[in-house]
Amino acid sequence: MKSRSISAICTVALCVLRGSTVNAEADATKPPADVSTSAESSSKPNIVFIMSDDQDYEMDSLDYMPLLRKYISDEGTSFARHYATTAQCCPSRTSLWTGKTAHNTNVTDVVAPHGAWVKFVSQGLNENYFPIWLSNHGYNTYYTGKFLNGQNKDSYGKNVAHALMKGWTSADVLLEPYTYNYNQPGMKRDNANFKLYNNYTTDVISTKGIDYINDAHQAGKPFFVGIVPMAPHVQTWPANGDAAPNPPEHLPISAPRHSHMFPNITVPHTVNFNPNKTTTGGWVGKLPLLDAEQLDHTNLYYRRRLQALQAVDELVEAVVQRLGELKLLDNTYIIYTTDNGFHLGQYRIPSGKGCAYETDVHIPFMVRGPGVAKGVKRTDVVTNHVDVAPTLITLAGLPLNHAFDGTPMPIGKAATAAHIPHEHVGIEFWGEPEFDGAGQLHLKGNTYKAMRIIGTGEGAFNLAYIVWCNGDHELYDMTSDPYQVDNLMLLGNSSSSDTRITIAGKAYPVKKVRNRLDGLVQAVKKCDEGACVKPWSTLHPKGDVSTLAEAMKAEFDQYYNQLAKMEFEDDICLPYYNAAAEGPIPKPFGS
Repeated sequence: MKSRSISAICTVALCVLRGSTVNAEADATKPPADVSTSAESSSKPNIVFIMSDDQDYEMDSLDYMPLLRKYISDEGTSFARHYATTAQCCPSRTSLWTGKTAHNTNVTDVVAPHGAWVKFVSQGLNENYFPIWLSNHGYNTYYTGKFLNGQNKDSYGKNVAHALMKGWTSADVLLEPYTYNYNQPGMKRDNANFKLYNNYTTDVISTKGIDYINDAHQAGKPFFVGIVPMAPHVQTWPANGDAAPNPPEHLPISAPRHSHMFPNITVPHTVNFNPNKTTTGGWVGKLPLLDAEQLDHTNLYYRRRLQALQAVDELVEAVVQRLGELKLLDNTYIIYTTDNGFHLGQYRIPSGKGCAYETDVHIPFMVRGPGVAKGVKRTDVVTNHVDVAPTLITLAGLPLNHAFDGTPMPIGKAATAAHIPHEHVGIEFWGEPEFDGAGQLHLKGNTYKAMRIIGTGEGAFNLAYIVWCNGDHELYDMTSDPYQVDNLMLLGNSSSSDTRITIAGKAYPVKKVRNRLDGLVQAVKKCDEGACVKPWSTLHPKGDVSTLAEAMKAEFDQYYNQLAKMEFEDDICLPYYNAAAEGPIPKPFGS
């Protein structure tokens, strides 16, 4: 049975009250909120944003979180077609908070010089992102948990390159080298000294998140509270070995109360799991089958991930219950998501992320709050993390006067009115793939541009297209091939092939579809602002094409046949974004 009994667990909310899970020193620096003297809440809505780290959608992790289902998805709306535009934490989180794609933020890695906190600061993003916009319009803003890699206990807040996070009324963040240490997290609140906690990390973050909600309520202003645990990310330890077992386990770690759960569970054996035959491109197509030892480790990793998510599930309940006690639920949006997806043995890939496959880019996103439909699963809209910042701005009732590459998601009346429907998500990556707990693997050439394009309603279609830096291409019709195992670029790219792809009720040769997708990828690869939401306008500026179905008209055949194919200059796989290496944006139709 996938779910556990809700009544059988000790929730974080109850455990904290009983003093059984979190050391009192975690919140001893300030008095508890006096709810009885709190000012009345503003008419502006509050927002609580909960984000896990590396959570999958495709391997059913949501099915093992009954409290998340009870308190968020059953009481709100789930966006079943939500995507990360870059399947890696720092680029994805930066896009989420700024509303800009990674090729526009230029935060393209998890380490310097091309990523992490120092890159975020050097790009000026610490001066111009979501919490600053909110605080400038009367909101109090709070954050606790993981923000970005590279925030280190020895440098964070101590110099210009490693400044404190700006825009936050208060922020208490996980710092390296203790960010990914499950049982000894290290944190720094604002200008206070760095502090180590000998408690389970998700419980510490949960307690701090509840404290921030209390503080925000007492302050009497509309608020945003970000609560961001690092589960189910793999555990790592400081270089000096502090708090590491001998030998250390490079796996997710659960709270002790959850370590017995799911003893026999294994990774879902879908057709893309460790397949005997593969048609994938790039370095993925060269991987050998996982052996018995690797498969055992993969299954253990999967169990540990699910166990680690149980404390996150309890965190959700604690947040909702506290908001209810404070009578804030009716005026608070609660959002749950993650930064990127994850793979475990699919396409023979060891545990990790960074690929363009559905496992890595298809992620959870759900919301409850005022005006949000209850128990609804939206499959009629395509959304992504670049849409999150404009969504939050609109939910807060603020003007959309920033240079967003996304559009508000249809949540609530104002955001729905501002939403621009789109059927595509541009996906990009530069550098090496990430293998968690498999440090011996260092594979180059994970630079690619990709596209998810989904037509909804009558004549729906569902396509995935990947262009690798080494010249390989992958195209999947995910209506008939949801696990991406039959690469149509190998099966049907010749003019003589009888392989067809159906779009809006009409069947087209693979080559004709590929030509349109090449144009679309090229329109998105360097886009900014409105061109990212409406990329067809780059190719058809007269406005006569706004969907793939419209682009398939025969009158455009010659244009797309002659259009240069999407490729990287000289098949060079650069580990960072270089616009010149990705070719020019094509000339528009009729020019």
